[in-house]
Amino acid sequence: MSAVNWSKLRGEFPALAKWTYLDWARKTLPPRCQREVIEEYCDDIVETAGADAWSALNVAETRKAMAELLGAKPAEIAFTKNTTEGLLIAAHAFDLRPGDNIVLTDMEHTANLWVWQHWVDKGVEIRKAKNRGGRLPLDAFLEQIDARTRVVSTAYVTYGNGYRVDLPALGTACRERDIRLVVDGVQAAGVLAAPLSSLNADLVAIGGHKSLFGLTGAGLLYCREELIDQLRTPFLKAPVAAGSAAASAHLNSQFDYFRTAHRFEGGNPNFLGLRVLRRSAAMISGIGVQNIEARVQALTSHLLGLVAKAGLTTTTPAEWSERAQIVSVPVANAGDLMNRLREKHRVIVNVKDDAIRISLGFSNSEDDLERAIAAIRSELGR
Repeated sequence: MSAVNWSKLRGEFPALAKWTYLDWARKTLPPRCQREVIEEYCDDIVETAGADAWSALNVAETRKAMAELLGAKPAEIAFTKNTTEGLLIAAHAFDLRPGDNIVLTDMEHTANLWVWQHWVDKGVEIRKAKNRGGRLPLDAFLEQIDARTRVVSTAYVTYGNGYRVDLPALGTACRERDIRLVVDGVQAAGVLAAPLSSLNADLVAIGGHKSLFGLTGAGLLYCREELIDQLRTPFLKAPVAAGSAAASAHLNSQFDYFRTAHRFEGGNPNFLGLRVLRRSAAMISGIGVQNIEARVQALTSHLLGLVAKAGLTTTTPAEWSERAQIVSVPVANAGDLMNRLREKHRVIVNVKDDAIRISLGFSNSEDDLERAIAAIRSELGR
């Protein structure tokens, strides 16, 4: 891995000069390149009446850029509004029958619970893998899986304590049993370097507004190429024949459907949001996702040390293989503490599961973390 000037990169996020921002798991702070893209987009509409801003070629270029960044094929990438829309497509994609079951977990974001509920009225059972002290090892899934399990759906990195599920192992177990694995990948994208193609997942839904530095309303769904034509999409056209003229129509129009994941899209895409994602992908690729992962690992390890030194506890695992950018610190009256940290210390964190959730990015510094823990200690009277 090449050396990176993290201090210089921090300057690309102007808000960090005013705030100690540790809430990347909720929303990204906009880097300078995001504002530049928005201005370019608006200028193009004025100067060319949107000839470039609304170009399907730009959509195709963004698809290619995101595929390269995330370790997939362009044909495997469909653009969506957010993680929930991707999960919603997945939750309607399978031909399940009464008596079948779907395995979720008891650590899911509500979005990955809601989208599956329609199956209950059709006689499909929903089960939940039960966490073991804030962890979801493979055995937690296997004890819920049986011969009638058709789908397993889980977060890659859980939104609360940041536990990282061993997707390659879970995916292998699912493939061996002909079970489809659906993943909420939003907390991992842009943080963990493992290519999507290496995770053994069938579908991965990702919103662009966290560590991919995009706008809300622009996300994507990865679908393993072998499954694209098999999935049910009753609200869209069926795929067309491979090699036909329509199979490359995406180069000219966003309204054609063909034998790629693009068949899960409908109507106008978020042209501005996709343009921002493409520029952000260039920024992330320039830094190197492996460098970003190493930086986040170092920062979270430092943070865990500060938490322990302050006499606080955490539900986030110590081993890097079991975590990512999130550290959860249970405290009494977490919501009140979050508000005081913002109002009195300009420290931005979040509350999940009655705990302060500290989530960071590569542009944070050790000083940010020390300032945050000092503010928490001060407010707790320690």
